[in-house]
Amino acid sequence: MHNLKQLRRLRWVVLILVALGIGASVAMNVLHAPDNLPARFVSTVPPLFVFGALELITRIPSSSKGMAVVRIFGASIVATFAAAISYAQQMAAIISLHFPEWEARMWPAIIDGFMVVASVSLVEVVRVIRNLEATTGPGGRQIRVENEAPEAIRY
Repeated sequence: MHNLKQLRRLRWVVLILVALGIGASVAMNVLHAPDNLPARFVSTVPPLFVFGALELITRIPSSSKGMAVVRIFGASIVATFAAAISYAQQMAAIISLHFPEWEARMWPAIIDGFMVVASVSLVEVVRVIRNLEATTGPGGRQIRVENEAPEAIRY
């Protein structure tokens, strides 16, 4: 059984790891951008959209199966293109730092893959916390909860 206090602490650790993953991805993309502010701004968009699309897929509760399919399909398309651009920018940045090509091919997958794993882990930790909060009454006693409608996941 998980302790609610420990899970809340874990949520903060995972949030920090998500932020580190996003920060590393953004930094690698900016490193490859031309030396002007608009180009650097544009280079931050792909990793942020990968994260945003993942959030849209995982955190919004489904009200209808058809709408959920459309949302997941659309977010998956956006995430795929954003991830491809982010991968290419990071790979070019790593090559420009004179790393071997095989490493340049691996690092973007490690960086963006870590960001995705951390984001999904955050969703899972938050779900467990919400379930425990919904079934725990005053004094930490377990209470019985009848079929409740799903709610959006909140930090």
